Amino acid sequence: METAEKDVVRRFYEIAGRPEDLDEVVAPDLKGHAGAGSDLAELKASLASFLVPFPDLTPELRYLVQEDDLVSVWLSYTATHQADFAGVPASGRRVKFAEWDLMRVRDGKIVEITQYCDLFTIMSQIGALPTAAPA
Repeated sequence: METAEKDVVRRFYEIAGRPEDLDEVVAPDLKGHAGAGSDLAELKASLASFLVPFPDLTPELRYLVQEDDLVSVWLSYTATHQADFAGVPASGRRVKFAEWDLMRVRDGKIVEITQYCDLFTIMSQIGALPTAAPA
């Protein structure tokens, strides 16, 4: 079932590659948790800094589940590692990783967001983690 809240969340991912446009769907007094940062400015900065090493970052929304004003999103991203990330020089490798977001939507705006990104998978795919020798 489609809802206005799910439409706002979908729009968030459509424009997330342009952090300066997030005011369209995110409340100015946003409360952020975990990877989202603590407020709207930190969310924009976090997304902008992620787009430097992964400029072709592309989301694929897998599941959107809503209860009252909360929308839970399970998604995957694909991207190419094109600049330094966490001290790892650009590798040119493609990455695919999962993210889980929980968003509270009120009056057509996201007012609270919690983000968890699978950084371990990203680091592994760009060659930042040692690999075990075959047994």
